[in-house]
Amino acid sequence: MESGVSWSGHERNVAWLQSGGGEFVDVSAISGLGHVDDGRVALRCDWDGDGDLDLWLRFRSGPTLRYLENQADPERHVAFDPGAPGASVVLETRLEGDVHRTLLQTRTADGYLAGVRQRSVLALRQNEEVLDVTALAAQGVRVVERPKPRPALAAGELPPVGLPGRVVLRSALALPSERLRELGFEPGRAQLVTVEDPDCATCREVLPAALAAVERDGRIGLTRLNTGNPADRAAVRWASITAAHLLGPGAELDTPLSLLVGPTGRLEVLHVGALEWGELSRDAGWFALQPVQGALRSSVDPPGVSRWFHGMARSTAPLAQDLLEAGFDSESAHYSR
Repeated sequence: MESGVSWSGHERNVAWLQSGGGEFVDVSAISGLGHVDDGRVALRCDWDGDGDLDLWLRFRSGPTLRYLENQADPERHVAFDPGAPGASVVLETRLEGDVHRTLLQTRTADGYLAGVRQRSVLALRQNEEVLDVTALAAQGVRVVERPKPRPALAAGELPPVGLPGRVVLRSALALPSERLRELGFEPGRAQLVTVEDPDCATCREVLPAALAAVERDGRIGLTRLNTGNPADRAAVRWASITAAHLLGPGAELDTPLSLLVGPTGRLEVLHVGALEWGELSRDAGWFALQPVQGALRSSVDPPGVSRWFHGMARSTAPLAQDLLEAGFDSESAHYSR
């Protein structure tokens, strides 16, 4: 795991669709489930309440969490909600003269390492009717006409990545050497790059004390960028694009934005919003001056977490594309190699 070696040879995840007659069809790519990331958990649940089963997927490599919404939009569905796990019913339905029997069960877990609500859902096809329900405990079975589904989950509503204001990179991100030189980075010495905004109250009231402590301490270099300074405009844009890539879809950037760079030119920790010297000093000691490795990086007090795990291959193609579209050709080439 630490070296990036995969037990299963880096295969893509696979999804099979039962097509009838004992045959299955590989629908991995067309269903959107053929991810190359190292999958760990697949949880089925009717997340949006429309009567079909959606999927939450958890991965060891990043992004570590994905939500796939089932948009089959059934007219009716059967809900089995007995109020206790372990109950089961056999549901008999008829469609165009053919009778089908389906086993519905409630359980405390559904899928590999996944917990689920104690409720089973079966979407009914058009013109399919329920003939009979036989069960050890048949209570809680009901046919539900098309409900009013909840709105689709927007990217910004996904559970936040990491803790508010601080993201520890379990696998540090190498930064472009030309950009580092322009920021005054000295190889062999850690550096803090901070983006300030003249209209930001935190930048005016809280940040000066933290940056003054950085300068007094002297262990790490300091580069200050200001959104109101035209000379800093390109560096501010580059820092924002890089931070947005690490935070993931739906994340909102804020100022001050601070990048803690290790002595080898790798981004170790990202701070968004208020910056406090005590926390920054701990981060500098753990991750920049005497960097800890692997999973231990996420357990340092206060704990932090990122979408990327130590030793795992990281896809930087989206970051390269974003930088290219913003006119950062050299920085984009750094991540395209």
